[in-house]
Amino acid sequence: MACFVHCLPDEATMTIKKFIEAPEIARIKAIWRGKLVAERHQQDITYRLFKVDDFYVEARITPLSFTRHFTAYATLEEIIPLYADAPSNDICTIEVS
Repeated sequence: MACFVHCLPDEATMTIKKFIEAPEIARIKAIWRGKLVAERHQQDITYRLFKVDDFYVEARITPLSFTRHFTAYATLEEIIPLYADAPSNDICTIEVS
């Protein structure tokens, strides 16, 4: 069976550079392996912050159009200000490991 997309083995560590360069399906798989650490809502858009290996990814999901956009951040400090104004019930416990 042929594989038409670049896929990393489940146990492989993905770097932020590999994530940015990867096709969408590989980015989605990396996020699935990651851990949800925060969520915020802005109008009809949901933002979810995931810890993936040694970096963070914010997924922007627009349910009405089924569009998604991924932004990678090297450190939590880069993204936390965006979650500072979210209502407390929109934020999961943010754990730094």
